[in-house]
Amino acid sequence: MEKKKVIIGLSGGIDSAASAYLLKNEGYEVIGVTFNFLNAENTINAARKVAEKLNIEHHVLAAQNQFKEKVIDPFVAGYRQGETPNPCMLCNQNMKFKLLGEFAAANGDVMIATGHYAEVRKHENVYQLWASPNPNKDQSYFLYHLDQNLLGRLLFPLNGFESKAAVRKIILGLLPELSRGKESQGICFIPKKGHGLFLKEAMFGNNPTAPGNFVDVTGKILGRHPGIHQFTLGQTRGLGINSDKRLAVVEVIPATNTMVLDEEKALFQSRILVDELIIQSQNGLPKTGFSFKTCRWGHEYEGHIEWLSRTQAIIHSDVPVRAPAPGQALVFYQGRQVLGGGIIKRF
Repeated sequence: MEKKKVIIGLSGGIDSAASAYLLKNEGYEVIGVTFNFLNAENTINAARKVAEKLNIEHHVLAAQNQFKEKVIDPFVAGYRQGETPNPCMLCNQNMKFKLLGEFAAANGDVMIATGHYAEVRKHENVYQLWASPNPNKDQSYFLYHLDQNLLGRLLFPLNGFESKAAVRKIILGLLPELSRGKESQGICFIPKKGHGLFLKEAMFGNNPTAPGNFVDVTGKILGRHPGIHQFTLGQTRGLGINSDKRLAVVEVIPATNTMVLDEEKALFQSRILVDELIIQSQNGLPKTGFSFKTCRWGHEYEGHIEWLSRTQAIIHSDVPVRAPAPGQALVFYQGRQVLGGGIIKRF
């Protein structure tokens, strides 16, 4: 009997390697796909090594121009506008799953898999995305955009694992060097500890950065800042302002190159504007009876929704939320089921 095929995004990291190994052991014909986003030879070679060890078919697909257009450029543009965009969200929505789906469709509409920690359930012929039962590893926050076409063919082999140690153990005998490797952190296209420099070069090139004013809510100048690219909403450290109060960045105004500082309590908001809404649940989003998160590791809040249009709404939180940042995602849940989400915007 012919084996069932599955296309897996193979990054060369621990999670995707363990996922490919598990799928092969389950009897699938596994085909690894590595996207060349950044001309990172180390990443490509690591993925190739995993494929060789597992003796699976492997493809490297060039996507550098698309990655720049769909991820890096919007990331930089967001900072120009005083937002805090999430590049991993941009990548998942506009690159990884889109390209995996296209590759799978071109190869007979086969299954696809990734090393994410989340769960897909089927209920009355409708596919649902659920958060992983392991809250320390759950990545459902990044996947609210997935539609029925993708959910219906998607496998998450690692969802049942309780710890990273358990995942490492899987590939210890197969790839001992990889099993001992560090977990990837940070933004893939920004060198470690180089966030400010990357944005400086992307926004200003070889020109000097544009310093501006720190002001209070009345407009009084409190000091000077070296460039808005070095600060984000809610930041309290590194402001260089002498004050007997704990000050935080409560607003970034790119048009005047100004940052507004106020006491931290001013960051807490009960009304959040959300745009580009994607409702994953086939039953829509209830007016009440849901929770939401404004960052992956954030607290879950409850509230109700006030629709402004088909893709825009105001979320009224029962408890004020600290610094819901424009550019970040707000994701809705009902229990562990993901209902959808959208992007936080300024009022």
